[in-house]
Amino acid sequence: MSAVHDMGGVRELFGPIPVEADEPIFHHRWEARVLATTLLARAMLGNNVDAFRWTMERLPRAQYLAGYYQRWLAGLERSLVDWGVLAPGELDARLAGAAPPARGRARPDALRRALRRWRVRTLVRPMPRWLLRLYPRIWGKRRQADAPPRFAVGDRVVVSAAPAAGHTRRPRYAWGKRGTIVGRHGAMVLADRRARGERGPGDHLYTIEFAGEELWGAGAEPGTAIRLDLFESYLEASHDR
Repeated sequence: MSAVHDMGGVRELFGPIPVEADEPIFHHRWEARVLATTLLARAMLGNNVDAFRWTMERLPRAQYLAGYYQRWLAGLERSLVDWGVLAPGELDARLAGAAPPARGRARPDALRRALRRWRVRTLVRPMPRWLLRLYPRIWGKRRQADAPPRFAVGDRVVVSAAPAAGHTRRPRYAWGKRGTIVGRHGAMVLADRRARGERGPGDHLYTIEFAGEELWGAGAEPGTAIRLDLFESYLEASHDR
């Protein structure tokens, strides 16, 4: 695995996934509070979903595997420290009844972004429907690409096996594997770049179909096919038929 979170296809390390009958949305009340607080903080401070995923992916192994909402809570705390809202160790100090460490000034760009997002949401509410329909085109995931798509439906491609330096939506079990393009979705925000807070042109997104044997070897269920949505920058042309 490239990191603790990239656990797809490594059943021998984690075992089968337990299925809980009639599983509730939340097992404890604090989990709902963590979810609500995290979504609110991200919305106000402009911490997009890719940046938050990258924050959680950098957590220590034991902390990441402690549980789903434990991971969210740790990621929220780390994000607030990164944004200057909390000082390192401040929550632990407060829980212990000690004086919290001195807190530095919050990052000005974070405060400006939070204010701008609040203003946008306030202004959008009374807008007519025709203008609201433009909202996802302006703030959604679609972007203009610098070049036309390199691949077409039916092309054979291979997923890059280059190590990932940061957040990526390229799963480790697909690295170096060959598949066939079965869908093309236009240019989208590249998650890898967005996780770093960078802007840039869109990256073409494709649906790739892989044979089960290609991903899992001879032990795969016969006739199995797996489809993954992958960005063009993850792909290389395959010369096999």
